[in-house]
Amino acid sequence: MSRLDQIAARGAARSPDRPAILVPGGEAMSYAALDRAAIDFAGALRRRGAAPGDRLVLANPNTPAFFVALFGAARAGLVAVPLDAGLAPAELENVLRHARPHAVVVDHRSAAVFERLGSPLWHADQAIRAAGNTDADGDVDTDGEDGARGDVAPALLLYTSGTTGTPRAAVHSHAGLLRKVEDIRAWFGLGEGDRELCMLPTHFGHGLVCACLTTLHFGGTLVLCRPFDAELLPRVFALADEHRVTTFSTVPTIVRLLLRNQAIAPPAAGHLRFVTCASAPLHREEVDAFEARFGVPLLNCYGLTEAGTWSAMSPLDPARDRGSVGTAVGCRFRAVGGEDRTPLPAGEIGELEVSGPSVMLGYDGDAAATARVLRGGWLATGDLGRVDERGQVFLAGRSKELIIRAGANIFPAEVEGVLMRHPEVAEAYVVGLDHAILGEKVGACVVRRQGSAVSDADLVSHCREALAPYKCPETIQFVDAVPKTSRGKVSRAALAALFGPV
Repeated sequence: MSRLDQIAARGAARSPDRPAILVPGGEAMSYAALDRAAIDFAGALRRRGAAPGDRLVLANPNTPAFFVALFGAARAGLVAVPLDAGLAPAELENVLRHARPHAVVVDHRSAAVFERLGSPLWHADQAIRAAGNTDADGDVDTDGEDGARGDVAPALLLYTSGTTGTPRAAVHSHAGLLRKVEDIRAWFGLGEGDRELCMLPTHFGHGLVCACLTTLHFGGTLVLCRPFDAELLPRVFALADEHRVTTFSTVPTIVRLLLRNQAIAPPAAGHLRFVTCASAPLHREEVDAFEARFGVPLLNCYGLTEAGTWSAMSPLDPARDRGSVGTAVGCRFRAVGGEDRTPLPAGEIGELEVSGPSVMLGYDGDAAATARVLRGGWLATGDLGRVDERGQVFLAGRSKELIIRAGANIFPAEVEGVLMRHPEVAEAYVVGLDHAILGEKVGACVVRRQGSAVSDADLVSHCREALAPYKCPETIQFVDAVPKTSRGKVSRAALAALFGPV
């Protein structure tokens, strides 16, 4: 039976002294120490009365102890629930009520807020004990009693939405996650000599699966930093040079901040091979600007929590189409249209669907929501896009973000791409605004480049050069920063609110 904890066990057997996790300014944890600590933690879980299938909330993100608890939970047959400890107390209480955890693993940053919520706590410093300081009871293995469920048993609950309403958690199996990290490793040709810098949160799929678990899966070294650390950004390439980092993953927000800071020097040649970017749309012009400025390939990837994270990935090829988010890796994509969800010919825009072994088992405790998105072996992504004759995937926006103006469909990504081509625009996002006659009109939220005084009339004129008049913004709001979620994604609801009554 294959479980997530075998990632640590395999690394310990293959290269026990190799650094598995390195925290800048701190000590490195070897694969042998990581595996031994996970075994100890699994034994401690059992002695506390935890049973296979119980949930363990992990509220100590971006720490070595997080991975000790994650692999220890897997070894003991528990389901790990990484959680954003920065949520408001009411949101955390709502999620804990939904997850029903056996305990919450906390650290010095999260202990105080969780102490008020009533769940049993386990401080992270208890998660790591000196290797070898355990008895036989610590060497837990669930193959015997849980073997009948096999590697399709749940391993992770990843919350996707609904922290203030009905929480929604995607359930992922050991087998699906292990297949996903192997697909990512093979696609990018990663191996033991690679080092990945992680500055993304480990409580959501992009950071946890694509950056961290993939690195540990292939026996590389994970250079683990605080998530979305504003102090780190100006020296991210210097840090990469210092620790011989060969790759890191990021989100468009970070790419834009790096491009806007003219003081950031490119990395030294020789170590950093490529950077990946996902979790939100990245424009072709931003890819070109990043590569020209920093001399490192920036590869678009696409996925969603329900699909086990990245499903389409760009090749490490200078001739790749920079407008694409990549091709299907270890899965299949199609675009569908109409109420009967008919598969569309290559090149036609519809709602994207994905099918493959890493798609979630379903939403935890919500059969109705599961049935709405899982149909006949295909996962409805909620994203609009097309798949061309070569299997390349192109995004056109979220289906719920589609703007319908006087019966005409407008894809926000198309208008945003035109706005981004203006030399004085740093960021641009488009939303539909209610209109009494037209149904919706086009609104744009724009961040000017430093020192720019570009006007709304200038930008409308610019758009009219490339777009039909009905697609051009009818109202533009200039802001210093665009509202984003804790995951670095743009909040479309918050964008619409910036325009006030319309």
